[in-house]
Order: sequence, then C-alpha cells, then structure tokens
Amino acid sequence: MGETDHIKTVLRDLKAKIHFGRVFMKPGKPTTFATLPNGTLYFGLPGNPVSTMVTYKLFVLPALKSWHGESPRAQTIPIEIPETRFLDPRPEYIRAVYNKGITGGQCSSRLLSMRDANLLLQLPPRSEHQTSIEKGTVVDAMVIGSL
Repeated sequence: MGETDHIKTVLRDLKAKIHFGRVFMKPGKPTTFATLPNGTLYFGLPGNPVSTMVTYKLFVLPALKSWHGESPRAQTIPIEIPETRFLDPRPEYIRAVYNKGITGGQCSSRLLSMRDANLLLQLPPRSEHQTSIEKGTVVDAMVIGSL
C-alpha cells in the first residue's frame, strides 16, 4: 500500500468491516477484503497487473463461484518444478505453461508472464530448513487456463 492509497480510510469511513488488508503471499501482498454495512463484498486488488490477475484467481473468482452455488475450489494438479528456484519468505505463485515450463521473469509488473500461463505453481515460503526448491520437486499447481 502506497502513501497515496486511501482505500482503507474510505472503507472505515463507510463503516466497512475490513477482514484483511494485506496477505502473506507473492505476488499480491496489498490485497484487501471488506464487507460493507449493506453486505456488499469489496475486494481491493493490487495495482501491478500480474498481482491483480493472481489475486483475482485466488480470492475473487472463488467468491463469485461460491455466490453462484458452484464449488469455489480451483483444480490443482501435481507438477514437477522445471528448474531450481530460490524461495521467497512468502508463499509464491509462479506462472507457468503445462508441459513447457515457467513463463520467464516473474516480476509482478511483467504482464507477459501471464499471457500464456495456464498454471500457478504454488511454492512454499523460505524457511531456515529450506531456502530453495530443487528441479524435479513436485508441487501443487492451480489450473488457470486450458491445458
């Protein structure tokens, strides 16, 4: 949240209940979720394009599906990590293409990393026991497009 971000102030002025204002994940840390007094759900998504798309898939789409009586759970499949990667302190969602690999640089402002992606590889956070994840390690991958 930047210093010019006034969303939480506006939500408080509207007497909204802010359920969370940041999430422990990469990309998408500045995600906000609130309920307005009339029951309207409010999702404040990050400004970087990839962060917006990832948080939409993780938070907004499941809420919409649930609202429509559908299962909110996304399909996940096991995938081998195609390359050794250093882990971030936060859980990370890496954009990838099924049977092809990671979609290049994973910076949250790099929209091209989402263009062909049909998977979000779910990497664990770094710990004192695990600082990287080795090529070939199997992780869960959320399906976000046609395989």
